[in-house]
Amino acid sequence: MVFVDKLRIRVASIEDISLVQAGGCGIYRQHFSSLWSESCLREFLDRDFSTQSLQESLSSPSQTWLIAQDGQGSLLGYAKLNWDRPEPVSGRVGAELQKIYLHSHATGRGYGSMLLKSVADLASRRCELLWLDVLKSNVGAQRFYANHGFQVLGEIPFSTDLMQIGMFVMVRLLTADAWADSSA
Repeated sequence: MVFVDKLRIRVASIEDISLVQAGGCGIYRQHFSSLWSESCLREFLDRDFSTQSLQESLSSPSQTWLIAQDGQGSLLGYAKLNWDRPEPVSGRVGAELQKIYLHSHATGRGYGSMLLKSVADLASRRCELLWLDVLKSNVGAQRFYANHGFQVLGEIPFSTDLMQIGMFVMVRLLTADAWADSSA
């Protein structure tokens, strides 16, 4: 497989349903299939990435998807923001980064940092707080977010049909100075 280091990040539109649907399911499976039984994973993906769900999400003013593509237009990763959402620990309202995932072959190249910076830049135009939840067992992701200025605020429960895992809620203030300091 030839990999092009050219990365294009853009806001997804309703015309991107097929790209997000196929890529999203594949990327999620790469990273999280061990957390679910096959039937529950399939049910989750069928619900979360169904054509109807994506049509609603991609056309909703309360949600924004960003997609990262290589030079040939192949999906390398994606992010999904939910606007004006209270984070579950303190209730402060901000942008929830519900999803940010890269294909496994695209990790370790700085693309995650570029995608997260694009998310933060977009979110900073509308709010002062960006928050997310991350699996307590996903130490690598926690370190990635901490390196980009996120701080653990608290814990929330999370379980699948196979296990109870829990999540950390992490927050990031979106002032220009704070973002510049963390990405240096």
